[in-house]
Formats: sequence, C-alpha cells, structure tokens
Amino acid sequence: MGIKFFIISILLIVSAPVFAQLTKPNKYTDGVEINKGIKFVGLTFSASGKKAENENTLLGYIVEQDKSGLQINLDPGYVIKQNLAAGLGFTYGFNSNNYTQRASDGTLTDVKSSASDFVFRPFIKNYLPIGKGKKFYIVIPTEIQLGNSSKLTESTTNGVLTRTYSDSFLYGIAMRPGIIAFIVNNFGFEVNVGAFGLSASSEKTRTTGQPDGKVTTQNLDLKINLLQLSFGFAYYFQ
Repeated sequence: MGIKFFIISILLIVSAPVFAQLTKPNKYTDGVEINKGIKFVGLTFSASGKKAENENTLLGYIVEQDKSGLQINLDPGYVIKQNLAAGLGFTYGFNSNNYTQRASDGTLTDVKSSASDFVFRPFIKNYLPIGKGKKFYIVIPTEIQLGNSSKLTESTTNGVLTRTYSDSFLYGIAMRPGIIAFIVNNFGFEVNVGAFGLSASSEKTRTTGQPDGKVTTQNLDLKINLLQLSFGFAYYFQ
C-alpha cells in the first residue's frame, strides 16, 4: 500500500504542470517531430512485491516472507539531431526483504534486509517512428551506468544477532528498448524493458564476528528481461 501511494503521489505532482499545458495550442497536436533542439524529461517506474507462507526453497523452508522494491528513473535530455538524443539519467531504487527461514534441523532464523542504490546514466537515445503520424516511436536507449549500492542485513538465530553491511560500486553499459506513445500533444507514455547489459561491481562487506570481505563480479546479459519492465511518461518541449 505504501509503494502504491508513493507512486501515485509522484505521478500527480510531476504531471500537474504538464496537464496545465494541454489547454494551450501547440504544434505537436498531430504528433511529435523529434528534431534538433527539442528538450525532454522522462520519468519511469518499476515495482515488485512478494508475500509468501510455507514456501519450500533450495536453501531451506520459508515460514513467511514479505518482500518489496521500487525503482525510479529520471531521464532529462536534448535532441542533438533528428531522432537522436543525448542526456544524463538518474536512477534511485530501494527494496526490503523480511523473512523467517526454518533449517532442516528445525532451527528458525529471522532475516531483515534493506538495500538502496543510486546510479548516474549518461545515455544516447535513438527514435524509430512507427507510421507517418509521429505519435508512436520505438525508443532504443544505450547508457553507461555508474553508481553505488548499499545493503544492511540482520540475521537472528537462537537469540544471536548477526549484522552484515555491504557497500558496492557499480558500473556497466546497458540497453533498455521500449515504445513511447504521444497520446495528447507533447505528452507521451513510455514503456521499456531490460535487454542487453554488461555490468561489473566491486563489493566490500563487514559481518559481525568475521573478517571483512571483498567481492568483484562481472555479468553479461544478452536476453530481454520482462522482470525489468518500467512504465511512465515523458514531456517534450522547445
């Protein structure tokens, strides 16, 4: 309920000035020409949630679980030539995962974790018009990702609390193809998915009673990931 209220509030606040413009005549009524000099700002969201009871997993038996997450992408940019734009995007995300796990010997472990990340995303965005009306475009952003992620996990077993804190530096390159539809004037609705991505991270961890750790990972993802579906809107103006 909290995530839904947050999303609705953001949409209302940001879209208020946009709807105020809809009563004014402008040259984008019959579609939007993505020409040099046009500026834009986009705002997309993705959210996830899970509630489970008595779930069997590879690592044990989950008695109950409450998991949620939200990611917000802000993408301001400028059209540098027809159907080609550049900009600097920002992503903020957070998630929480609270669950109780029963081991094979019957031991119960309560786990509470929360994580957040902030990513800068310089991007190039290509637009491929669909039809002659200039109301629908296939959008292919290619972006460099540089950011930081932090996570805190508290695990309690037989009254013993263990805390693990991790801090990561993230970097990579990714594509998020999608579609934008200009329904009214220069106000468009946008949907995109995660696709090709090459990423790496350097993570440092501190765990109660254990030596500090460091992990470096690299990932190459060549598939379209529908679980990374984002939706939102964009506003284009001179």
